[in-house]
Amino acid sequence: MKPQTRPNEIVVIGGGIAGCTIAFELARAGARVRLLERRHLAHGASGRNLGLLLNDLSADAVAMMREALESYRELAAGGLDFELRQVPYLLLPTTAEQAAAVGGLADEMRRSGFEADPLPPAALVRELPQLARPLEGALVVRGPWALSAPAATHAFAEAARRAGATVETGVNVSRLAVRAGRVEGVLTDAGIVAADAVVVAAGPWLPDLVGGVALSTGRGWVLRTGRLDLPLPWVLVDLSWPDLDELGRAARPPTLGEVAAGDYDRPVAATVSMIPMPDGSALLGTSLAPSLREPVEGVDMPQRIARRTLDLLPGMGGIPITAGWYGMRPMTPDGLPVVGRTAIEGVFVHGGHGSIGMQSAPWTARLLAAELAGNPNPELARFRPDRFSHPTP
Repeated sequence: MKPQTRPNEIVVIGGGIAGCTIAFELARAGARVRLLERRHLAHGASGRNLGLLLNDLSADAVAMMREALESYRELAAGGLDFELRQVPYLLLPTTAEQAAAVGGLADEMRRSGFEADPLPPAALVRELPQLARPLEGALVVRGPWALSAPAATHAFAEAARRAGATVETGVNVSRLAVRAGRVEGVLTDAGIVAADAVVVAAGPWLPDLVGGVALSTGRGWVLRTGRLDLPLPWVLVDLSWPDLDELGRAARPPTLGEVAAGDYDRPVAATVSMIPMPDGSALLGTSLAPSLREPVEGVDMPQRIARRTLDLLPGMGGIPITAGWYGMRPMTPDGLPVVGRTAIEGVFVHGGHGSIGMQSAPWTARLLAAELAGNPNPELARFRPDRFSHPTP
């Protein structure tokens, strides 16, 4: 098969938000796209998260959210409902150090175009009587967005179909078909599927298909409540969640010694984020722990999340918990995704979005689709898959 500047037959591996967004962008650009998912759409972390479009309170994260929001608004305008809505955040500092940092955070949020207003302790207790104690420095931030993560993933898949893509579930891709350094397709359980190019968007399973990508797995849990006794006017955010630079332990495989010690899956983060849902219930999380993917791990995490919640909000102890689940997050050492070309001609990756998948994947999909069309964007350089072995100067 001759190399092509602009591939026409493209296989996308993975039916999460990363795979469905890139399938959509490629299909509407005129490529013939075939998305293959081994289970069902949104099976992994894409269907098992809180659906917040701002998971990291930084200017860079806000910029990513706004880029992705363009795609989500376009998708919603096409008649596909996934509960896209603006939600104010109530940021709750639980230590004196966090409270002291709230002023600088408020300034950063305002510079990013959000409204950020302090909520005095007396007003906070009045508005949220379930609190254990008054908290100094609580901040209300207006401007973030949220959505239903599984519904948004399915919406992108449907938009890809409308643009001409084929979406197939229950198809296991075991390896890439490569000859003389160039991809010729993928090998599935049913045989070879030919392709000019392949985009691997397989989440934590991406390294099984493409070697040399610095990607590990983090397991995160979410609980779902029954209907809340009182309306919750904000997303409650415990400021104990680490920033991207502090998540390094979850972004590398555990050592043999750590596995032998038995505590390798100790959580890096187990904090409180509670997001009200349109039906009056709420989603409650969130956590992150290193994972080996397949073993039974972190079975005490629902208890950890519940305890952390009641330490902060003991008045919510009577809320029924109707479901709980975990998702596998593909993590990189710097917390940013891996997007772009690999050493194999015709093979690209779109993954490693970790905890910022819903807020970044629609944007990085646009960048990658432009790359495949021969129109590279300089923004893509910071996400290049080989950056950990060949750092940017």
